[in-house]
Amino acid sequence: MQPQTKGFLFATLGSLSAALFFVPYKKALETTDPQTYLFAVYIIGFLFSLVGSVAKKNTIKINKTTLWGALLFAVLSVVGNYAIGRSMEGIDPSITVLITRTQVIMVLFMGWLFLREEMVRFLIPGALTAFAGFFLMSYSEEVSLDGELAFYLWALMAAFCFGVSQVILKSIIHQIEPITLNFLRLLMGCAFIAFIPGVMAEIIKIGADIWWYAAASAFFGPLVSRVSYMYSVRYIPVSQSTLFIMLSPVFTAILSWGLLGLFPTIQQMMGGAIVMLGIVMPVLYLLRKN
Repeated sequence: MQPQTKGFLFATLGSLSAALFFVPYKKALETTDPQTYLFAVYIIGFLFSLVGSVAKKNTIKINKTTLWGALLFAVLSVVGNYAIGRSMEGIDPSITVLITRTQVIMVLFMGWLFLREEMVRFLIPGALTAFAGFFLMSYSEEVSLDGELAFYLWALMAAFCFGVSQVILKSIIHQIEPITLNFLRLLMGCAFIAFIPGVMAEIIKIGADIWWYAAASAFFGPLVSRVSYMYSVRYIPVSQSTLFIMLSPVFTAILSWGLLGLFPTIQQMMGGAIVMLGIVMPVLYLLRKN
């Protein structure tokens, strides 16, 4: 199998797993607050990653690059998620999510500027097409653009944090072991979340059902999805890997229909088709080119 094909498959697996992460997430948030549930997910995700690292002990690389990378990812993740929370305090959540997807456009230009990645044909048109499809999936007449400018800037900060983390990952990917980096990132993330007031008191109160939901989310999110994205950038440019993030809402809509009985609207299906078109454009071009 060609390296490029491996990269596309890992990126697709990452998007599918990210969508599966939200199925138990939605069920758990019916009875649990987001910060407590996220802490439970990080704890179990760390344990999963630790087991994976021990199983691959002959390839573990704990060096300065891994430690600094894990610290940067933990900080950027916490700041990014904090910025999302602040943004949602003042504007509609769907607008916040839409703005955070601009990370794809940011990564295209940061990859070209800092990593000297080639801006291949159809990549920018494909990204803009996928973004338009995501906008259509998210759009609702009930959504207003009221709110202070600061809340929109918080959403842009979140997109920037997530975009920077992708570029940093690409720059160090051949010097680290993804599973090792992931478990260190989750360990540091647990430490950061534990300092949030009230979280430690709430985590001991959650029931067994929430822990099962957290285990499912941790497996598909911090473990499979994150590690798949890490491996994808070993084989393809980060600008191409990040484009597959747009597939997550499409997979989420399909899974919500199949597992939760939430049938997508015509508008969502049309938006999903446009997202798929935007991703297929550069992928088919690159596959035919090689």
